[in-house]
Amino acid sequence: MFNKCSLETLMKWIFMSLAISMVALTLGARLHQSYVAKKTSAEEFGRELMVISEEREFSLRKEIVMGQLGPFWRETLYDEKPELVIKNGDHYLGFILDPKNIIISLVEDERYLILVGLLGLIAAVELAVLISYVLTRPLRRLAWGCKEIAQGGQVTIRHNALSPYEFHELTDSFNDMAKQLERWKEVQRQVSRMDRLAALGEMLSGLSHEIRNPLASIRIQLDLLRMEVESIPDDPGSSAGIGLSDAKEYITILDHEIDRLNRTVSQLLSFVRPKQPIVAKVLLDDVLPWCLSMLKPQAEKQGIDLVTQKIDSGVTVLADNEMLQHVIMNLSLNAIQSMSECGQERDKKLYISTGHSGTGHGINSMGFIRVSDTGPGIPAEIQHRIFDPFFTTRQDGTGLGLSIVQRIVDGLGGTLSMDTSSEGTNFNIFIPLAEKDRYDVDLYPTEG
Repeated sequence: MFNKCSLETLMKWIFMSLAISMVALTLGARLHQSYVAKKTSAEEFGRELMVISEEREFSLRKEIVMGQLGPFWRETLYDEKPELVIKNGDHYLGFILDPKNIIISLVEDERYLILVGLLGLIAAVELAVLISYVLTRPLRRLAWGCKEIAQGGQVTIRHNALSPYEFHELTDSFNDMAKQLERWKEVQRQVSRMDRLAALGEMLSGLSHEIRNPLASIRIQLDLLRMEVESIPDDPGSSAGIGLSDAKEYITILDHEIDRLNRTVSQLLSFVRPKQPIVAKVLLDDVLPWCLSMLKPQAEKQGIDLVTQKIDSGVTVLADNEMLQHVIMNLSLNAIQSMSECGQERDKKLYISTGHSGTGHGINSMGFIRVSDTGPGIPAEIQHRIFDPFFTTRQDGTGLGLSIVQRIVDGLGGTLSMDTSSEGTNFNIFIPLAEKDRYDVDLYPTEG
């Protein structure tokens, strides 16, 4: 049974035993001291009375002699050896101390002390329970934290103000360990992702090459077929003319499908073998007019209001202009796609904003581009997967758009973040500033 006892129960019994022992020892010592004092006083008084009785020639009644001795003495029985012998006339009387009467008198005299002792005992027991709770609660929280981490959860344990300093150090060490484990898990995820991407890239590279060769042949043959068909005289009234018109329609459909397949292969190749960015100074003010010209027709077609915002002017970043446009285009098209599936009751707006991202000390450290929409948001269960290659919720999607966007932003030395809710989604792109624009705030203004 002992090995199944909880630590809190064990400590509770230990502290209770210590408290009871201390109170019992203190109270017992005081009562023992009072008992010895009363007994010694009764013995001394009995010896004095014995000396007086030796000089006395007359006898007294037994009740008077016992009254002179006090309540702590009693007459000896037949088989008891007397502790005190008093001469009473021509005969002797034997007496013995009565511990029962001494204890009764002791309890009567020390009743307040006993009451205080009992109250102290109750307080000591309660204090023992409190101390055991204070000492074991941090350990229970640490044990709970270990179980949560073992199950893959993220845990941060707060300090308990009542706990000793050593438990604070233990809690800090546990939280540091939990953070290190999270970092290690993130590193493992990144390494695993890189391994998967490397294997996937190797496979896609060969697959894209094998697909592109037949596509090129099909394209050549289709062009030759189109030339042959166009060289035949078109007679709309004849059956041959109707068949020729259908053939041209089929050739057009094949042409569109080949173009779509070629775009998919191009996306795969750009994911597998991304081109090296040509980094130069890019003025973000020039990005917004390009966004209006490229995206406004598609937005208006879906009933979406496109709004461009220049939060800060003259922001210059180091980036590849073409890649930056590709990132904005991809994010904007995704936003338009998500809002096109909403009902007419929602106010559909697409915001593209540019500006500075400060550090909080008056120093501009990054330029940012924000693409925001008022769509339904991204469901919580898939938010951690939206940047994974080939993950898509659209039937006609390849699942490479956001993955390529993240790779481009990382290649430019920037960061990409996302926050979403039922009111819409924001994608924030942070790009390093050009050197001259990095510290464009006057930290030491001159007077006048």
